[in-house]
Amino acid sequence: MPAFKQINKRSIDKTNSLMSGFPIILCILFLLHLFTLNQASNYLIFHGINEMSNYMPNWISALVSDFGNGITLGALILCYLVKRPELICRVLLAALLSLIFVPLLKQYFDAPRPAVILEHLNVIGEARHKHSFPSGHSATAFLFAGLIYLSNQQAFLRMSMIFMATLVGISRILVGAHWPADVVMGAIVGLSCAYAASHICPLIRLTFRKRLLAYLLFFSALVSSELHTGYDFSDISIVQYVRWGLLTLSIAAVLMFAMRETMASITAKRQRLHP
Repeated sequence: MPAFKQINKRSIDKTNSLMSGFPIILCILFLLHLFTLNQASNYLIFHGINEMSNYMPNWISALVSDFGNGITLGALILCYLVKRPELICRVLLAALLSLIFVPLLKQYFDAPRPAVILEHLNVIGEARHKHSFPSGHSATAFLFAGLIYLSNQQAFLRMSMIFMATLVGISRILVGAHWPADVVMGAIVGLSCAYAASHICPLIRLTFRKRLLAYLLFFSALVSSELHTGYDFSDISIVQYVRWGLLTLSIAAVLMFAMRETMASITAKRQRLHP
């Protein structure tokens, strides 16, 4: 009984350690959301950030923005899952929650994009006009950042992921696709989905076959989406090349995992037959 209590206490301490700072991040985002609910503040922040795109190459803004795309970021997530397979079920649940709530919110509010309201703004890539609130790219980026934050004790990695997700959110304003209010709410939705999935779904160790099947299904979904969806930045070829490169890297990681596990299994069988 004392041993059980000690193990349980360690588990609670680890959970509390992983949660440290997360409520603060959410609190900051909620305060920002309240600030951006004011139309004047929302417009002021948008113009301040959007005008910065005049001072940097378009391909940089487009490339950072595309890291919030489900296909591009999905390829990175697949690479990460090969290293952290116990997160597979958690990632799938968080993605499912996001795929439910983000479109519902977009349809419900049906908010116009900046290109509809403003006469003067910088638009990079395809100009979109509806379903602005919340930002799906921001939600995706913060979902992944939140999952890593809540499953990793390395402070540098945790804060780096939040920082990178923030850059994705800012880039959505730089390219003229979203209002600041859209980005902040997208971040809140993404982190909330990550939090819910982390508490609902425990870390699960899958067998080799189930892991490989999950990886291949995940990759197939990414390729199918790539073949059936267009590009936000079709005139900026580097965005496509980076996405294809990440997709190639992700399947290479899966194949290397399969080969490594197969060789390890063969070696173990040989050792049992010839000790």
